[in-house]
Amino acid sequence: MTSKSNLRAVQSAGQEQEMGVGKRQGGARAATATSDGVAEFREAFVSLVDPAGLLDMEACVRIAGRMEEAASRSGYEAGARMSSILADMFAATDDIAGRPVEDGALGHAGIARRFMMGVLRGTAEAYRDGGDAEPIAELEDARGMIIHQGARADRYREQLRAAGGPPGASLPWIERKDVGKVCRDVIRKEQEWVREQRRKLGDDPVFPPKPKTPREICPEWGDGRAGNEIQELMSGNIPEGYKLVRVGKGGG
Repeated sequence: MTSKSNLRAVQSAGQEQEMGVGKRQGGARAATATSDGVAEFREAFVSLVDPAGLLDMEACVRIAGRMEEAASRSGYEAGARMSSILADMFAATDDIAGRPVEDGALGHAGIARRFMMGVLRGTAEAYRDGGDAEPIAELEDARGMIIHQGARADRYREQLRAAGGPPGASLPWIERKDVGKVCRDVIRKEQEWVREQRRKLGDDPVFPPKPKTPREICPEWGDGRAGNEIQELMSGNIPEGYKLVRVGKGGG
């Protein structure tokens, strides 16, 4: 009896050990799957910046779909939520950008693009640099502001139509030259030109370096003294160490 009892005890212990190992392995696999899904989600988020900058909303919607699939597969609820918000945001942006210039949507499309790119670029840069970010609130705010721009574009279109005359006749002169075009195409052409200029400077056309602050350009101004002196000069006062020199006709 004793030997049989010992055998059952050993078998039971072995089964419990195997179950423990199985649980640990299962947990490790789940953790790995989640990690892989989050990494895939973030990599796709970074890739959004390129087509979004050129208002290629079809590509953005496809990428958002892959992001949602990766997030759902790995149980990354925040990622699935962000993907859903992004899809709504892209659809709202596409609605404005897809309108003809004569409908008065060009300015609204540009503003919508800035809202979109602001939240996309900041988060993508964080992911690209290995940081963490889950900007659900920021994405919701951007989506709301873009939807608001769509409503404003609707009202402006009605105002233009009520004014009568040829299509786009009541637009500002800077926009009238693009009458007959789609807002998306006008903005995309501008952004392609901007990217080309960045390439000529040797900068990343999609993730350009942030503009330098005055302090970074001129470190010796770090104490703010020069800024104060400029204010004094603009007020008509001559700070100590400066003298007034007249230039131009008769002034040398």
